[in-house]
Amino acid sequence: MGNASGSDRALLAKLSRAAKGGLLSVVDAAAAIGISRTAAAMKLASLTRRGWLVRARRGLYLIPPLEAEPGKPSVAEDPWIVAREAFSPCYIGGWSAAEHWGLTEQLFRGTLVVTAAHVRSRSRKLLEHEFRLFRVAADRIAGGVTPVWRGAERVLVSSRERTIVDCLRNPELCGGIRHLADMLEEYGRAPERDFKKLLAEAEGFASGAAWKRLGHLAELLWPGERAITEEATRRLTAGYSRLDPAVRRRGRLVRRWRLWVNVSVGTGGAS
Repeated sequence: MGNASGSDRALLAKLSRAAKGGLLSVVDAAAAIGISRTAAAMKLASLTRRGWLVRARRGLYLIPPLEAEPGKPSVAEDPWIVAREAFSPCYIGGWSAAEHWGLTEQLFRGTLVVTAAHVRSRSRKLLEHEFRLFRVAADRIAGGVTPVWRGAERVLVSSRERTIVDCLRNPELCGGIRHLADMLEEYGRAPERDFKKLLAEAEGFASGAAWKRLGHLAELLWPGERAITEEATRRLTAGYSRLDPAVRRRGRLVRRWRLWVNVSVGTGGAS
């Protein structure tokens, strides 16, 4: 970093107070120092050239701690806060939410973000953190998510039930149907389980294929929860779906659920 004048230090102090988890947007910078967004963007670019800020992406900057070692990559402490600032409107979902709620012990690479923002790629690396991005309609961001504290900042994460429903819609969000089955087993054992809440979440956000997967997996893993299989039966849609859409083979057809069971799950899956 270069030497900062007194005015620069005062400016950096103001910007630091406006930052969220060390991250600063052009919009927040403009509000903090009372100038236009264009002028704020120019000031942030100037500070970046002189080494006082690190550009995360267009319009978003990291304010490194003063003790940061020169020449080393700057890393934001919390990838969840980076995700919130970079991909809003969004929530932390899929395998990352499952890890948060203790539904899986699997270790996944990168933070999974469900976002309604326009993103060009499904994988991004920002400030030395990796992100897997799944784009959805804006109305899928509302409901079924809860704010959690990450230090002094709050970040939205899908609830246990919303995480399961999202993964029933798209098993890729949790690394495939086998991991989803493990999550369901863990959910069924957890004292926090709430099958009524799970059904309510499914009623709001499950697709036809998700209901088929839920009915089949609930029958295998939660045989005592007849309310779930009965509701899934009522909501059966026409056509046939694959248990794991990422697996090309059809497997065996389970007509009761209009489902091609193409992956082994517990004792009732395909061979």
